[in-house]
Amino acid sequence: MLRMTLMLMIFLATVPLAQAETRTWPGASPCDSSLQACIDASVAADVVDVASSDLIAATIHINKPLTLRAAQGYRPVVAAGFAIAGNVNAAGNWSWSVEGFTLQQGFISLQVAGGSQATVSIRDNRVLDTLSGVAQISIYKPSAGSTSIDYRIEGNELAYYWDTFDGALRAAIQVLDGGSGNSEGQIRENRVTATGNQSIGILVSTQDRAHRVAVTGNQVLGGRSGSIFLRQGSLVSVTGGSLTALVASNLIRSAEPGEQRADGIRIDAYDGTVAADVLHNSVVDAHSGVDIFAAGEATISGLVSGNLFAYLGTYGLQRPASGISDGPNLYFDTFESESSPGLNPDSLFVNPMLRSVPDDPHLQSGSPAIDRVPGSTLASALDDFQQPYTDADGLRRFKRASSAFKSEVLDFGALEAGDTTLLHRVLAEPPNTLSHVSHPALDGRANAFPQTTQLWNPDGGVGIYNNQQQSLFYSDTDADWVLRQEGLASVTPGTAFTIFAPGSGSGRYLHQNSVSNTAGSFTELSDPELVNREDAILLVTRNPGSDTVVDVTSPIAVNYFAGVWSVVRLDGAAMPASGGFHVYFQPPSVNAFRHRTGTGNTSAHISLFDHPLLNGHPCARPHLTQATDFVAGNNHHIGVYYIGGATQRWALFNQDFAPLPLGAQFHVVIDPQAVDCPIDLFADGFESP
Repeated sequence: MLRMTLMLMIFLATVPLAQAETRTWPGASPCDSSLQACIDASVAADVVDVASSDLIAATIHINKPLTLRAAQGYRPVVAAGFAIAGNVNAAGNWSWSVEGFTLQQGFISLQVAGGSQATVSIRDNRVLDTLSGVAQISIYKPSAGSTSIDYRIEGNELAYYWDTFDGALRAAIQVLDGGSGNSEGQIRENRVTATGNQSIGILVSTQDRAHRVAVTGNQVLGGRSGSIFLRQGSLVSVTGGSLTALVASNLIRSAEPGEQRADGIRIDAYDGTVAADVLHNSVVDAHSGVDIFAAGEATISGLVSGNLFAYLGTYGLQRPASGISDGPNLYFDTFESESSPGLNPDSLFVNPMLRSVPDDPHLQSGSPAIDRVPGSTLASALDDFQQPYTDADGLRRFKRASSAFKSEVLDFGALEAGDTTLLHRVLAEPPNTLSHVSHPALDGRANAFPQTTQLWNPDGGVGIYNNQQQSLFYSDTDADWVLRQEGLASVTPGTAFTIFAPGSGSGRYLHQNSVSNTAGSFTELSDPELVNREDAILLVTRNPGSDTVVDVTSPIAVNYFAGVWSVVRLDGAAMPASGGFHVYFQPPSVNAFRHRTGTGNTSAHISLFDHPLLNGHPCARPHLTQATDFVAGNNHHIGVYYIGGATQRWALFNQDFAPLPLGAQFHVVIDPQAVDCPIDLFADGFESP
């Protein structure tokens, strides 16, 4: 109780005295008519929350510093033929942000027209179709002016098409940066499909400026004129400037499997200076891998290392005679061979053993691409550009047993192997408070530290409720993991659970409760990598231990306070100083995120997810842990299920049908390797729990 009171006092003491106004549309005047009227009536630095998922049949102009975002749980939709556009000329430092919109056919664009410093964020948007070849997400700084730009383009889902040659570079995402001054940006974790003979996936083109950009964790399907294309300088005049880039952990392949029609990573230097490192990308089923060009007026340097090039129509690596060095890369079914001159002697020329060619570029167990490249080069580059340690799936990059994770070996390519997701069904085995989990990823692995989430009705079967807290412990006798009902109540045969077995290494461990780290209903997590990491995504599962077992029958949640993460009993009862918890943690990403209940996604005891790997994917296996800030808590056992029919969405729910409080938080991890159904199931949809 003392801890909770102290937390509230500190929270109230840190609330700022004055903030920019947050308006809700539709809402009170001036937001009681059109969205445009609401924006026009707002002042610089205001926030407009759009609490509607209805169709907006108008182009939205935001010609001032402003944040326009979907209200919690909503996904506003802009009708076909309309856009979200800005042209901002504001003095001093200003910010412009668009978040959480779906555009049926249109674009989101900003022209930076003035000011000393512009901070731009375009994230978590979807654009379903191209409007007249215009870039679907665009930041444009013309040659006039010297505004510095700090930009983030991340988590967007785009479907772009352009097939006509008209002399212009046509891209789904583009940053065009000219004039004096400097820019720094991140283009991260976007999912882009770029089709047509003249399409580009991601384009950064800079002249005169000092531009620094990290292009990381994106997945690009297609891009016949470049899936990722960086260009410094001009074809028609010498402009000068510099481009410093990290291109890492991106997955590139053709939009149509087997066509090999996607250009991979292109870097063109016409004048000025380019310094570019291209690290641990996968280019599969494409025309080319990495193609670097430098004109006589340009100075270029960089490293190409750790990449996986497979099933290409031409070369994996093409580069100037000097300036670009290569570390070890993997080549298979490309124009390179072991006798190709000039390649790094540690390069591999072997079949990488992909899960499916060319549809699934994840590595199979036993692939020669696993654990082959020292991790220090990538870790140093990610640190330099302040990028998280995640791969193209948005899961942990470093998954080896060594605690000195920066020196660990990594896999070739963008996707790090090691995690496993499985479905466990309880059998009719006595005693039915326990259920043995049998799987090669877990059997004989006492240090696997798996996570569990109850799944109501997998494979379209009858839904089974189980209003219980579960734990997992390892049986030395049987050399397997055992699922346990903490309340010692029987479990109905057929009850199902998703099990997440994270690869060993940084980001997963067994937390042991003790007198020194447990007080009241809390036990504090001590891993040093979690200290001051408020943004971390955590999964926790109770392990009762093998000594005196104290049952934790209540729901549990994770809590962050004063730099420390804890696990807390939501009923307020004492946390035992015995047993412990399996803890998984990682940086937030497109597939590891917080879900918050809101009026737009929650009804009664059910809250819907909205995520591209969950929507329309009945065989996905989401993993959940509750979180609490003690403002909106949910002292109830939860589960997940898929709603078929017209809804086609995943949801979480309270097992006892109690209403979910608005503002409740849940940490969610999705393993992209466990999404698709092996056969066409669920044609008739599911019942609701």
